[in-house]
Amino acid sequence: MRYAILSDIHGNLEAFQSVLKDLEEANIQKIAILGDIVGYGANPRECIELAQEKAALIVAGNHDWAVAGKTDLNNFNFLARRAVEWTIDQLEVNYRKFLAELPLKAEEDNFLLVHSTPLSPENWNYIFSRAEALKNLKLLSQNLCFLGHSHIPAVFYLNEFGEIFFSRILNEVVLNKKNRFLINVGSVGQPRDRIPLASYGIFDSRTFNFYLRRIDYPIEIAQKKIIAAGLPWELAERLAEGW
Repeated sequence: MRYAILSDIHGNLEAFQSVLKDLEEANIQKIAILGDIVGYGANPRECIELAQEKAALIVAGNHDWAVAGKTDLNNFNFLARRAVEWTIDQLEVNYRKFLAELPLKAEEDNFLLVHSTPLSPENWNYIFSRAEALKNLKLLSQNLCFLGHSHIPAVFYLNEFGEIFFSRILNEVVLNKKNRFLINVGSVGQPRDRIPLASYGIFDSRTFNFYLRRIDYPIEIAQKKIIAAGLPWELAERLAEGW
């Protein structure tokens, strides 16, 4: 089966629509979303509706749960907190209820989906180092986990000899079933690897291959919406810089 793995849409409707358009010819059977449908961008309602319509699997991100009142905003920086507060004001109860009911993890076809970390997803920790990756990989019951949260596409893997490796992802990753993998698919709506293109992944469970896709989208439209909504201007500026 071929899966599209998306994460961190963050209310960026233009990026989300561009990714979905790209998927039309990709022979995808299921779409999975790894959380943070909302936050930062100006179209939270529309992004939730598209996610509900298109995705077969959705897990919660920290911004989703923050908007639903399930995560402490004291852990958010000023820009993130301001965006969450604005988003709360835009969403009716049924949208917030949907976000509140999203699970922290989902398992599909012997791989795991999570927003932050497989070990303690509710703590919203990041995996940046080999040490953090190793701790999670050693206790992973599956040999493959997809995640987001950092907005940076990357892969950590543990080989059969107990060695841990890290690499940024540029295009394709050929996976070995003898190894264990943590794959970060990057961000649809707010990439932070200095590449201002929407990022998502395609996983083929038959061939056990992963492909990273980078998609251009009308950034200027997303930026104008953010400014018009009264959200912090920095949230618009960063889209063009990919940070």
